[in-house]
Amino acid sequence: MMLAWQAFIRWKSLLAGSARFPDRDRFRVYRVSGGSTQQDVPPLLKKYFPDVEPGRSLKDFSLTGLLSGRYRLAGRPDKRNLSFFGKVKRFVVRHFLTDYEQVAGIFNLVDSVFLPSREKSWFTPGIHVVEMFRVHLPEFSVREISEYSHAFTNRVIWLLALFSRRRFMEREKGMTVFCNVTDPYLLKAYRLLHPGKTVCLRFHDMLEQVAAGKNPDALRKKLHDLIGRKVIDRAESYHEADARRLDITFRPNAVNGRVMEAVDSPARHYFYVFVGMYRSDGDRSRLDGLAEIRERAVRLFPSVAGYIREHVILSGQRFGNRIPYPAYLEMIGRSEIMVDMYRIDPGEGLSFRIPEALLLGRKVITNRLMVLDCDFYDPSRFFVIGHDSPGRLEAFLKGDFRPLSPEIRKRYDSREW
Repeated sequence: MMLAWQAFIRWKSLLAGSARFPDRDRFRVYRVSGGSTQQDVPPLLKKYFPDVEPGRSLKDFSLTGLLSGRYRLAGRPDKRNLSFFGKVKRFVVRHFLTDYEQVAGIFNLVDSVFLPSREKSWFTPGIHVVEMFRVHLPEFSVREISEYSHAFTNRVIWLLALFSRRRFMEREKGMTVFCNVTDPYLLKAYRLLHPGKTVCLRFHDMLEQVAAGKNPDALRKKLHDLIGRKVIDRAESYHEADARRLDITFRPNAVNGRVMEAVDSPARHYFYVFVGMYRSDGDRSRLDGLAEIRERAVRLFPSVAGYIREHVILSGQRFGNRIPYPAYLEMIGRSEIMVDMYRIDPGEGLSFRIPEALLLGRKVITNRLMVLDCDFYDPSRFFVIGHDSPGRLEAFLKGDFRPLSPEIRKRYDSREW
């Protein structure tokens, strides 16, 4: 209910012709989760509430101050290592105080629906994904869309769109892509206000992540109902098995060939590069399968020990410790080999690491067994952990690899989309 009210507040502001942010001198937000620097503040929170003070803990706020509503807080306090009094404060914060990180997310959803879209727009959750698509799809206006999407709030947004469609309707033609959006009312609201746009729904995560707890058959029926009613024009997935389950188009992740040519360097500074996140704060086993490969490679070529780059962060640190995507591209452009390790499930679809390697012309070390069945697979290009014997590593590292055919290369070049 609180988030629906915030959607109404934002809509009312847009209706009055104002998208101004709260006065930063009178509206300070304290972030009580995540890191301690401005780099750790989520971009959407910083966008809508510019005066954010990170690095706060519950110890910084009195219980009477919390109960009085004097403070505006963002994020959810960590429940670990709290005293009884700290647990009481956490209960008050979670159940009685507005989470302004969620408020920023709702403002963002309202803006995405009600404000005019570019001729080609791309909405996707996650600032790191936004960075990737901005690089590889320069013809699109790529913007972050919040993951704080609740069924009741989305219905309110749809009702507001229905009520004010004459005020906000945009008739310009173009194309809009929504990534990982499954709630029909948000899509219906967008269609009401942007009837001239071709709307595509794309999944760039597995169904188990995008639609957790939902029946795939029910989601399939919902998608085809949305297509039949012209709410969306088509749907696609980066994951071939999910595309089959949902009876939608399979379109694997792709990267821009011109971009990859620009970052490719004739000089090699790294033996291999791996950048990613741990599976979770409590499970840091993501690189366990790589440990033996690393040790064997160093035994074979002792000098490479200083040229291995592994940068793995915790999920809660994804903003401050994240390597910006353009900087990451520079790193892999100077790397001899690329490493791609699945994070959550062996059956994940292909990450961006694979098309990056294909268009850069790099060998790949991976534990994604699914590459064995892909059109680009060749043992000279891939060493597959869990399939190849460790003894093959030396021949793999020393050997040449077969070039990729132009036909296959096009399938993983985003310029061909």
